[in-house]
Amino acid sequence: MSDSYGPTPVGDGNEEPLVRVRNLTKHFDTGHSLLDRLFGDSTAPVRAVDGISFDIREGETLGLVGESGCGKSTAGETILQLLEPTDGTVEYDGETLVGRDDLFSFRRRAGVVFQDPFSSLDPRMTVGRSVRQPLDIHGWPWPDDDVETTAEVTADGIEVDVTVADDIHRVDGVDPVDGVVTAHVTVRRESQTGTSGEVPSETTVPHGDEEGYVTVAGEPVAVGVTEPLELRVSGGDSLEVEVSVGRSDGTLRRERAASLMDRVGLSADQFDRYPNEFSGGQRQRVSIARSLALNPEFLVLDEPTSALDVSVQAQVLNLLAELQDEFDLTYLFISHDLSVIRHICDRVAVMYLGEIVEIAPTEELFENPQHPYTEALLESVPRASTAEQSRDVDPLAGDVPSPRDPPSGCRFRTRCPKIIPPAGTELSQPAYRAVMGVRGRIERRDISLGELRESAETTEDVVSELFGRLLQDDLELPATERRHLEDAFESLADGEWDEAAEILRERHESVCETHHPDGERAACHLNGLPDGIDEGTVDRDERR
Repeated sequence: MSDSYGPTPVGDGNEEPLVRVRNLTKHFDTGHSLLDRLFGDSTAPVRAVDGISFDIREGETLGLVGESGCGKSTAGETILQLLEPTDGTVEYDGETLVGRDDLFSFRRRAGVVFQDPFSSLDPRMTVGRSVRQPLDIHGWPWPDDDVETTAEVTADGIEVDVTVADDIHRVDGVDPVDGVVTAHVTVRRESQTGTSGEVPSETTVPHGDEEGYVTVAGEPVAVGVTEPLELRVSGGDSLEVEVSVGRSDGTLRRERAASLMDRVGLSADQFDRYPNEFSGGQRQRVSIARSLALNPEFLVLDEPTSALDVSVQAQVLNLLAELQDEFDLTYLFISHDLSVIRHICDRVAVMYLGEIVEIAPTEELFENPQHPYTEALLESVPRASTAEQSRDVDPLAGDVPSPRDPPSGCRFRTRCPKIIPPAGTELSQPAYRAVMGVRGRIERRDISLGELRESAETTEDVVSELFGRLLQDDLELPATERRHLEDAFESLADGEWDEAAEILRERHESVCETHHPDGERAACHLNGLPDGIDEGTVDRDERR
């Protein structure tokens, strides 16, 4: 079982997850207005994220999907500690993030790509400066005392003394292997160089130049290095080579930013342009380059393609997949687009009204959804097939409840097409849902009785009007169920709201509203009743 309500976070038992989220909660207390304080009213907090739990394994992409307003983006920002959690824990690589005073080192290891690439870029900064900014803030490149440096020399029989600076690992692309950084130096004789004219005895070979020439024992030789490093070469009686970075940290940062822009499909001559000079897809590429600046391990991708054209979406998705393989990245991919989720994600978590209702591998979830909300989402996806022309899509009934006052039990029950009735109920599923809707309106006192009483002469007339206004004419109601509704409407006609609601509650109360669902994969009572609930107390026809 999970630490909170919802599906159990299933991970690989052979390894610890990179990201572990348990019972993560984020409520927004909007405070009280002047009128609230004057009349003594209180405002309930917005329960944007309400006890979610899941794991993300290293190298995988977990999709977080749901309707707009379900709390997806808030969950991503809270995981990154951009928002302070109300409750719960977030662990990254075994270390707890919640409550930490210093998140600076974590910021190097995790990044984010926001939905709107224009608003997430400073319009007063060039895109090159935006990509470079994380490098400036975090003081990149960083020294590493544990890295050793050495040289591998191809000298063509010429004796050479090579000295390598201990900080060449600071250059982008000069990476250590097993803790050792190697500079590959080549030395070639004059007969192989084809050099003509006077050759000096000393020279400097800037990074970017293939090789430089010096005279050694009266013979011209060419010296070069494979990596983007600088060489100081001294000839004469013997050959000495010093390998160094050869430029400032500021220059290294600019090179790193330019290299990342090139990697995401932008050219170097766009470095000094401003965001308004780019298309939406190009701006998102800039955002991706910026998120990669510090070489992170984990990225939260918050609807990175939803603001882009379909053709551009495919390009950006392919780019993200390539970057994941190249940089060994782990993604939390947030989206409401199921087709995008299916294309890029390894596993999918489905979110509704602040809670996760189902987690499963992508293909399993798409082929065999276990929660009615997941089924409804998949059913709403357009399908490019002529056989689907006559498909009748049944949209979800009702509106999403307020996150200030979510329903008891299963939060999806107010819209669920498979809500479980109690045993003995003679209503069909549509009729049962209609009666539950009536009960909800009575509990909220969302019925105008004054107008009915003025136009009706007797209680029977009020009851008849309530049937006509609250229930469809073609709704089939068995005689027993109709009598219960009549009793409730009679109490309502007398102004007894609580009594009317209690009559319907005693007859039609569902396990879906009295008990919060849980489960191994999907949080739904259809997959298993909670402990203490007798199988005979529910309508088994509605069970899976």
